[in-house]
Amino acid sequence: MKIRSFSHVGLTVSNFEVAVKWYHDMFGFRLIDEQVLDAEQVNNLYALYRLHNTKVRLGFLRAPKGGVVEIFEFTPSKSPQDVCWNKPGPTHITLDVKNIEKWYQHLKSKDVHFFSKPQRTGKVEWVFLKDPDGNLIELIDLKANYQIIRLLGGVAGKAMAKGKFRKYY
Repeated sequence: MKIRSFSHVGLTVSNFEVAVKWYHDMFGFRLIDEQVLDAEQVNNLYALYRLHNTKVRLGFLRAPKGGVVEIFEFTPSKSPQDVCWNKPGPTHITLDVKNIEKWYQHLKSKDVHFFSKPQRTGKVEWVFLKDPDGNLIELIDLKANYQIIRLLGGVAGKAMAKGKFRKYY
């Protein structure tokens, strides 16, 4: 059996409307679906959410070229927790862009918080920012690697599974 593709990533937000507007204004995402789970549904999903008497509003935001971010707003909300990178679990989402410096300047002019100026690792450029709720977002410009990964990623993965990374398979 094989999966078809990576589907989406989920983020908790404190204000659904603010998040929809921010992701649209900053990156062009569009809301394509919205649902609400009432308190009874959430109570029945206690093993998943670990909440009682709470409503969940969720929506799917589609990026211009197809990636999807699912946002969750919990009412009543819990106090936010700090992101901790040195434990298992998600740390950030990454958006593939061209021209990091241009994006950096554009978003800085909109008062978006960045953790540093754009960085370079090899030929790849990247920078980290946060959304209004502190969720970490990485902008990355893979340069020529973009086409290589897109066109040859599957072939390279199979070759590496039989070679250098054989011990994992």
